[in-house]
Amino acid sequence: MRLSSEERRNKILHEVMNQKEVSINNLAAKFQVTTETIRKDVGFLQEKNLLAKKHGSVELTKPFLESEFSVKEKQQMKEKNAIAEKALAFIPQNASLYLDTSTTVLQLAKLLVMRNDLTIVTNSLQISQILATSDNQVLLAGGQFRKKSNSYVGAWTLNALQSLNLDLGFLGCDGFSKTGPTIRSYQELEIKSTVIAHCKKNMILCDSSKIGNQGLYTFADFQDIDMVLAERQLTEDERKNFPDELLFYSQD
Repeated sequence: MRLSSEERRNKILHEVMNQKEVSINNLAAKFQVTTETIRKDVGFLQEKNLLAKKHGSVELTKPFLESEFSVKEKQQMKEKNAIAEKALAFIPQNASLYLDTSTTVLQLAKLLVMRNDLTIVTNSLQISQILATSDNQVLLAGGQFRKKSNSYVGAWTLNALQSLNLDLGFLGCDGFSKTGPTIRSYQELEIKSTVIAHCKKNMILCDSSKIGNQGLYTFADFQDIDMVLAERQLTEDERKNFPDELLFYSQD
């Protein structure tokens, strides 16, 4: 089935996110269109400050590269991109979302740049900068800046979040305890717990490397989580560690 221009541009962006740099000819072959069509698509994405041309190829623009500011963010990138693409299917038109400071959620934010119908709340400085190139309504919950996560935390941030009523929350985690998803930072714990209470549905985005880990703080009960999105199905042994009613989603 032939892709629309919007679908093809989304897939071009995803391809470059995975490969970091892709030639115009390879993109034309992959999507079965002319190189001229790809150049027009790249030109559109370049105007959005998403991609940059480079001697017959395209790469991510500097803001996208700089957003991966730590070793943690560069780990399991293929898996995180796959999870982010799956998450797109659960975001309806005109939805209100919360995006947290997770590195996997960051990849979702990059894909949402192509949308123009969403209201997106975040405490992540990186995500707000990336979404600034989109036509979505973006609200940054400011407060005390936390360098380690490049985000805002503390009383001001919590006060802003407590007044919200959102459709969907997308959150990451460091691992799982017997009762729910976990995080290592107490400051992030406060934010995540508040967000979960103010979203109609909450989804955890995490690659499978987190399955056997456990952070210091449990920020939600499993009953408060509507779905966990991972890049692969859990093994039988892994699944035994979670309640039967907890929904795990994977397309592999």
